[in-house]
Amino acid sequence: MKKCDKPISVEEMTKEEFDAELQKGFDSILAGRLYSAAEVDAILKKEYGI
Repeated sequence: MKKCDKPISVEEMTKEEFDAELQKGFDSILAGRLYSAAEVDAILKKEYGI
């Protein structure tokens, strides 16, 4: 999982930016880049201490 440079706030996005972010997620799923909840928890704990 790639670490983001800066968290993205939906409130600050245009509709086009929001749609593009959704498309990136959809494309990632179609490419088979999937993570279980346990994997996401481990990544968040490692990268952000949560």
